[in-house]
Amino acid sequence: MKRNAESGNKLLVLEFTAPWSEPCKYMSKVLDGNPSGRSLANESQDYAHFYALDITKFRRMTVEALPTFLLLKQGYKILGRVVGVDKEELRRSIKERKDKSAGGGLEKVNPEEDIDKPLSLFSSPYAFLRARLRSFF
Repeated sequence: MKRNAESGNKLLVLEFTAPWSEPCKYMSKVLDGNPSGRSLANESQDYAHFYALDITKFRRMTVEALPTFLLLKQGYKILGRVVGVDKEELRRSIKERKDKSAGGGLEKVNPEEDIDKPLSLFSSPYAFLRARLRSFF
């Protein structure tokens, strides 16, 4: 995940999901595609990377509802959160962040000001996410 996050200026979209959640199953189809071949991940592949995090394996994280999407940028700064199955809201949020990025409107995270260590200092992406996102929920 680190390589993708630091390559270029792509947005990271983290989906907190669970295998038993019907809303998550629905959004999985929205993100991964449907019989017509259209998917949100394909539409935004030039400017976003998508990752699904199974909360049954990521137990220390608690979310209010499933699915929950976090949008992060360079330096792993949290730019936004979308909760639920509103695919248009998710699409709109991703596009807004893309448009701000293209216009230079995103501030770069200064490691001196950020309270967390860079990903390379953690034992795994999950350890990084636990530390970085702990106060967000």
